[in-house]
Amino acid sequence: MRGVEGRVGGSRALGVGSPRVQRPKSQRGRSRAPGHPARQHGARRGGLCLTDSSVGGSAGYVGAGAAAPLLDNEAEVNATIDAILEGIKGTDSGASVSADKRKVIDGNIEKLIELSARQSSPLDNPGIFANYTVAYTSPGPTQNGAPAGGRFRGKLGRLLFRTEGLYQAILKPNLAKNLVTFWLFGLIPGSIGLTGTFVKLDKSTVKVVFERPRLTILGQTFGFGPKSSVELETPAFYANKIRIGRGSRGSLFVFTVDEKSKRPKILKQMDREPTKSAFVFIGLFLAALCAFLYTLQRQFGSKPLLLAVGLILAAASVLKKGGIVDDSQSEIKEG
Repeated sequence: MRGVEGRVGGSRALGVGSPRVQRPKSQRGRSRAPGHPARQHGARRGGLCLTDSSVGGSAGYVGAGAAAPLLDNEAEVNATIDAILEGIKGTDSGASVSADKRKVIDGNIEKLIELSARQSSPLDNPGIFANYTVAYTSPGPTQNGAPAGGRFRGKLGRLLFRTEGLYQAILKPNLAKNLVTFWLFGLIPGSIGLTGTFVKLDKSTVKVVFERPRLTILGQTFGFGPKSSVELETPAFYANKIRIGRGSRGSLFVFTVDEKSKRPKILKQMDREPTKSAFVFIGLFLAALCAFLYTLQRQFGSKPLLLAVGLILAAASVLKKGGIVDDSQSEIKEG
């Protein structure tokens, strides 16, 4: 999904829910003692605070302020974020990870959620409007199918529609977009996307109602499949670095901000709209496909034909309902 980046200049991070620090009346108006730096421009008291410092060599996601730390557990928070980001590397967004490693990663995510319990509402933080890479997912105990990407991220889907990237964006005032980019049969580029609007249910949970999925293949975009809805909680958020999501069935998500999610190509894919000419294209494509299969059978016999038909049917099973799995999202029945 495409969103407003909500960048924080340089290496700064947004800490949420920091305490307000006031100087005693007797000290107000006095000049600062030598060696005490003046307050940096742009720093804010209370609520959302900008900080530059790191703790214990960490990346400084929750830095220490000039007068007092934002959180008394900031060092542990920073270390836990580092552990999560390191653990999810090379996991294909959570699709290729051993049970033991998943247990460790999920444990660190749950730990970060605990440590972030003092945060004010993440949904009220303007930094949440951004473009994200879906860096990791872990299915909940009661969920069938992949938490993100539906059938496109199942075993068959990843085999036929080789995933290039998983993205999400949150756009002001209440727009959400999901995108999976892929290579069909490893040769043909394409994407499947969802666009929806969200409403806030409580301080950390939203309900998103999505329009029909949009499939883009060979430069043509089609709208098909059912409308759907999901509920997603954001129990931990550190702007411009990491956002933790938790689905209604217990699935866990790690969203990160990186250069891939901000590429113009990705933003363009998210904005694509279905066109009438796409259906003319699909008609011509099907006609060409039938001619190809006929020629294949005439030249090489029935075995290559059966293989080609099998691949087509397998791809069609992934595309069913726009790739939406019944347990990954709630299908909206239209009367």
